[in-house]
Amino acid sequence: MILEYAIGAFILGGLVGLLRDYKATVKASSFMAFLGSLALLWQVYEVYTSGPVSGDLFGIPIRINDLSIVFLLIIGLVGAAASLFAINYMELFEKVGKGWVYAIAYNTLLASMALIVTADSMEYFVMGWELMTLSSFVLVFFSEKARDVNASVKYYITMHFLDTIPLFLALGTAYSLIGNFEELTFENIANAMATAPASTKAVFTALLMVAFMAKSGMVPFHFWVAETYRAAPTSISAVMAGAMEKVAIYGLIALIWRTVGTSYNLGLFVAVIGAITLTVGTLYALRETNAKRLLAYSSIGQMGYVWFGLGVGMALIPKGGFLGTVGALGAFAGLFHALNHAIFKASLFLSTGAVEYRTGTVELNELGGLGKTMKVTALAALFASFAISGVPPFNGFISKWLIYVSGYYSDSYILALGAVLAAFLSAGTLAYSIKLYGAQFGGEMKRYENVEEVPAGMLVGQWVLAGLTLLIGVFPGTVTGILNVFNAPLNENLYKIGFQSVMFSPVLFVIVLGILAFGLYLVFKPEFGKEAKPWDCGATKLDEDEYRINAEGYYLKYEEKIGSFYRLGDWFYRVGAGAIHYITKAYLWMASYFTKIVDTPYTKIETLDDLREREIMHIDEEVFKPLVRFLNIARDVLPGMRLGTFVVLALVVVGAIVGILIAL
Repeated sequence: MILEYAIGAFILGGLVGLLRDYKATVKASSFMAFLGSLALLWQVYEVYTSGPVSGDLFGIPIRINDLSIVFLLIIGLVGAAASLFAINYMELFEKVGKGWVYAIAYNTLLASMALIVTADSMEYFVMGWELMTLSSFVLVFFSEKARDVNASVKYYITMHFLDTIPLFLALGTAYSLIGNFEELTFENIANAMATAPASTKAVFTALLMVAFMAKSGMVPFHFWVAETYRAAPTSISAVMAGAMEKVAIYGLIALIWRTVGTSYNLGLFVAVIGAITLTVGTLYALRETNAKRLLAYSSIGQMGYVWFGLGVGMALIPKGGFLGTVGALGAFAGLFHALNHAIFKASLFLSTGAVEYRTGTVELNELGGLGKTMKVTALAALFASFAISGVPPFNGFISKWLIYVSGYYSDSYILALGAVLAAFLSAGTLAYSIKLYGAQFGGEMKRYENVEEVPAGMLVGQWVLAGLTLLIGVFPGTVTGILNVFNAPLNENLYKIGFQSVMFSPVLFVIVLGILAFGLYLVFKPEFGKEAKPWDCGATKLDEDEYRINAEGYYLKYEEKIGSFYRLGDWFYRVGAGAIHYITKAYLWMASYFTKIVDTPYTKIETLDDLREREIMHIDEEVFKPLVRFLNIARDVLPGMRLGTFVVLALVVVGAIVGILIAL
């Protein structure tokens, strides 16, 4: 299996951390991660052309099937682009040092995601999931700033309560049916679930649903996303938003849909959660002024589209007939949008990282005018902005359009309403994309007039993804074969795509658009090169950098109109954040008993900073601490002691140990 080469490259990328030089470490480890990601793409091609493969990888049972390669494609594309980008981008954290931490954690993150979507055992699925959570947690606080460390700790605690505990309980449920960890393959679990009581199926499904909703950032488990993506290095945020979120979609299909089965009610639940989430994520992205937080909320909204499409499929496919074909179309559209979202969202994060690399900030109120000095980055961001907004002929349009079509044909008022809501909120997506792009690249700002474009590797990383938004949008047939694992009844070829008589031809659209643009150019004959100063309305002491609408002012009146929605959402956020706060307090309360309180008996552990300042002491260390102290004293005293004294002390120690053993 080519997967072996990919995992081998990731292992070597982690071992590169043994290098002492920070720059050499991050560059070499990022390059090995790039090679490993390319190997994943090679594995996708091999399976797509030759069929599924099975085998062992370091003793782990592996099966790479039609569903696996969809997510290997996502991980490979995002991993390759982000790794190329990181070769230069991670120089921003040179003062932090610890390149070995980045090398190990980053390569472990990519390897663990590849393991999750290929392991043919729920035991190793859960193990890979924990590796993914742990490595991403380490990367989130890589900057070591206090706010970032707190965000990472809260992310990790959230994942433990909403991911780890449910997954281990689900693993225990599966084990109770199979009775052997070595036989916990997905096929065996599916066979056992076929005859299991309905209550067992319900518990298993509910536990997994909580875990996958939390990792995808579904409402009401979305409260960790914004701060986590803001805190992480931007190349890591691209991987988390582009690939890590999609691993939960794999779990939803592989461990719930294909293993336990689905029903109309379960599908309806998934679709409704998706519709609510796409609404909340989109509207909250509109009011953000931090680029990474805006993109984080945008990820929440776009994952809502994915869940809605899959929910249509889960609800309608069991019905069979015409509704079954509509369900297959919805599920295909959901998977298609998962791939598209991975591409354009990772591209947007990388473009934001490029801006951060040159300006040192991602605060939109402080940015502007970069379109003149960072033209290549600006164009990549423009492509990705069009794609996420669903503007044809970019890839986001086709997947969203097919989601709308499946909802319209669903013969369900709820699903049809969800499709209408999704279509309406695409306008909201366009609105925050205009804000994101305009605030960074529009207008003029003297403070950034000498900013240079980022290095070539960072540009290639952006354009690997930005170029795909247009390529897939114009020629969707390049990926539909890989994505159509549900046998959706698509009417498509290289030039068109659609369902029944509802067709769209991207190629024809591009031709018509090109002719129209050329005609407008001939009619209006725009003149280039002329410059004029903006009118200052008679002001005499107004800085020209202020001749613009900052990010905060884009939709201020609109935000006031729906203020009640934001207040309600903020209340829910406070509830979630409050729950995490008290969970953290409970953790600190327990952790206080593991700190070195013998030397400082009156120390209070009230915050994470207090805990970080103390030496951690485990129970076994506390029990044996007196003996360790005695041995340390003996080590210093023994060289000056006579043999007789040493023998006496040795006998005393041996006698004491024997006495303790007898007493026990």
